[in-house]
Amino acid sequence: MHSKRTGFLLGSLLLCALLGAACAGAPAGDGAAGGEPLKIGLLRIDDSIPFYVAEKEGLFAAHGVTVELAPFNSSADQSKAMEAGELDMAMNDMIVQALMRKGGTGTKVVAVAFGATPAEGRFLLVGAPGSDLAPPAAGGADKKIIGAAGKTVAIANNTMMDYLLAQFAALGYFAPDLSDVNVISMPNLMQRVEALIEGRDIQMAILPDPLASYAVQAGCPVLIDDTALGLNLSQSVVLASATALDTRRDDVGKALAACFAAMRKINENPDAYRDFCLETANVPAELSATYPTPSYTPGALPTEEEVTRVMNWLVERNLLPAAYSYADTVDGSLITTGESN
Repeated sequence: MHSKRTGFLLGSLLLCALLGAACAGAPAGDGAAGGEPLKIGLLRIDDSIPFYVAEKEGLFAAHGVTVELAPFNSSADQSKAMEAGELDMAMNDMIVQALMRKGGTGTKVVAVAFGATPAEGRFLLVGAPGSDLAPPAAGGADKKIIGAAGKTVAIANNTMMDYLLAQFAALGYFAPDLSDVNVISMPNLMQRVEALIEGRDIQMAILPDPLASYAVQAGCPVLIDDTALGLNLSQSVVLASATALDTRRDDVGKALAACFAAMRKINENPDAYRDFCLETANVPAELSATYPTPSYTPGALPTEEEVTRVMNWLVERNLLPAAYSYADTVDGSLITTGESN
């Protein structure tokens, strides 16, 4: 882990893949119909790939909308742009959306971007290589992670990873709860994965793909795979600003329709889009042989249960004074519009 090559790989994974670095240069418009482009803020990760496929295949133009895809270096930067009124739409998650709303920025979830089913998207809780940590014993009387007591787990506070750790605890993976482990916030993903693999400071961490895949390749044992729980805990969503929904509702629906069409193209012929997907999500060559082409669910919305679970956690963490309702959070009326275009 001290080699320059490994450091470069980690830097590429973090800056280009997980933080959505604009490695492809300045954002470009779709060049479709005339008028002001609908500006969509994205991170360069699996969740955003359908938007880039829609641009590549001219699907925005085919659906009669001009779109500008704007890559961002981080979710925080993207949120600031949305709060400043610089974006019409964005790909993020319901935690970010709720906190933006609390701060006075009105948005609605108009579709699920990735994670409509438990198998879509992946977060792993992994242990340090060579540690005594192990997943729950098969056929055991409980779900407790073996060796977790007294260990330190790294997350990032007030994020999807923080939320997931709370859900894992509620499912019984820690004994009797998170009081037996030391939870620390390590927002810098590069620092987190380096510290974990080197066995320095932390013994467990929650990581999203592709960084999770890299950690496993480096010898980290998988303790929890959130795609294998039979419960859908993590979704990314497509957000539309209140202004866009008020003044450009038809365009938002057309952009969604193009995105859904791109999802279907990827699902129907994953091999044809494999190289483009790997490049778009900045998956490094070291993982490309085994990293799967993602699949998507067009026209999906988060369920009321999924929204309620997130809102209840935000209230429990004192991040919201009261839960937002499903109607406050989700506008499902554009799904029919999007699917019919």
